[in-house]
Amino acid sequence: MKFNRSQFAKIGLAFALCLPASLAQAQPAAGPPPAARSWSNDPRVQSRTYLFTNTGETLPYAVFVSTKVAKDKKAPLIVALRGYGGNPGVFMHEPALNLAEDGGYILVAPMGYTSGGNYGMPAGGMGGFGRRGGAPANAPGTAPQTQGTNQPPSDPQPGRGGMGMPGGGRAGEADQAKASEYSEQDVINVLAMIRKEFNIDDHRIYLMGHSQGGAGALHIADKYSSIWAAVAGLAPGAPGFQVDSNAKFKDVPILIMVGQNDSLIASVQRLDERLKSLNIAHEYKEVPGKDHGGIIMGGIPDVFTFFAQHTKP
Repeated sequence: MKFNRSQFAKIGLAFALCLPASLAQAQPAAGPPPAARSWSNDPRVQSRTYLFTNTGETLPYAVFVSTKVAKDKKAPLIVALRGYGGNPGVFMHEPALNLAEDGGYILVAPMGYTSGGNYGMPAGGMGGFGRRGGAPANAPGTAPQTQGTNQPPSDPQPGRGGMGMPGGGRAGEADQAKASEYSEQDVINVLAMIRKEFNIDDHRIYLMGHSQGGAGALHIADKYSSIWAAVAGLAPGAPGFQVDSNAKFKDVPILIMVGQNDSLIASVQRLDERLKSLNIAHEYKEVPGKDHGGIIMGGIPDVFTFFAQHTKP
């Protein structure tokens, strides 16, 4: 599978408590690599890296920590997954940061191995992201991350890190299956590191994502269903999303949102109908005036309201 550098420049549970496998893969890097980039213009956001031992690459992630977080108090955590072509800074803008500050949250955003990594989803399912040649035509997630009136600005700095990431890495060396596996593993690694570093409330760990990340959030929520207190998919890139009545995430509160001006809204509506037909409880909202990119910050207040309503038993 080849990753085109110019493409990225353009579109700028054994694990649950003990985390043995994940921690084995997640070792902090010795220090920031040369030309490490900042993923947000907001000084409250920490741009970090760690050593991805599967490949020996340095992968980035971004962290925001509310000033209300204290060592002697358990803090809620939100894991945020970027869409196709995005980066760890996609959610690291107002109003998400202000809402995280007010709610006392830690907000963390992994890369997902590459800016096109599909979070472990099978090729051809949930949009087929990561298949050779990129996402399929007309699939959610193919729209540039810069689309939309409420879309945060992209970071113009040169990038560095994992295969296919903006600005470098070993593009094309990993095959499709491995790239998909690494994308999911990156998310799990970052989650493990944050749970080790901070006093996280295990009953209030949330997952959200946009576009490809929205579909990835559903996939990861289903695979690791015992971890999440709730999950939110913003314009999830999910045509062909395979779900049946035995889905593990049927007991996880689910929010699905899409902008009414999103040209890809039909596929999200089909996902909503599919979940309804299987009697899988979820909330579904269409937001007036928002398109595929605008739903990110346009829908984030509803996401935080939804998360605040749910605590895992």
